Amino acid sequence: MTESPETSIDQGREGRPKRYASLDEALQRHGVPPENQAVVRRIAENADVTGYVGYRTYFKLERRGSAALEVHAGYTNGFRSEVDAQRLAGELERWPSRRFHGAWGVTHPVARKLTTAAPKRESTRRPAAPERVAAVCPTCFMEMPLTGVCPNCG
Repeated sequence: MTESPETSIDQGREGRPKRYASLDEALQRHGVPPENQAVVRRIAENADVTGYVGYRTYFKLERRGSAALEVHAGYTNGFRSEVDAQRLAGELERWPSRRFHGAWGVTHPVARKLTTAAPKRESTRRPAAPERVAAVCPTCFMEMPLTGVCPNCG
């Protein structure tokens, strides 16, 4: 048992959910490495999965009668107990999850960042124009108007 690899970086910023038609689509869209695909397939086959929902950096395996399992980069969490994690995922490294009280997670063989198929958008904003430096009257040192004639010295 080791420490949880979970991060809180995505909490509240998961983006809009995207329902996938199959596990193959979810694995492909999130770029799961082949070494981890076998693990995720084994979990899905044994977990009574009813659906697949993708988010920005992970996807969920929805289960009948239990909490969904979250497949993240390099790990899966949301197992109800350590026994549940071992039964569904096999002899992988297990650890207590922070997802909910009593939850457990397993570490995948390859810890590589999951990617989504959507390309990043380029920014269309133009850089701001440089700020105009105001002219100063050489006699009274007051800021001159755009006309270039000092109203004080005239």
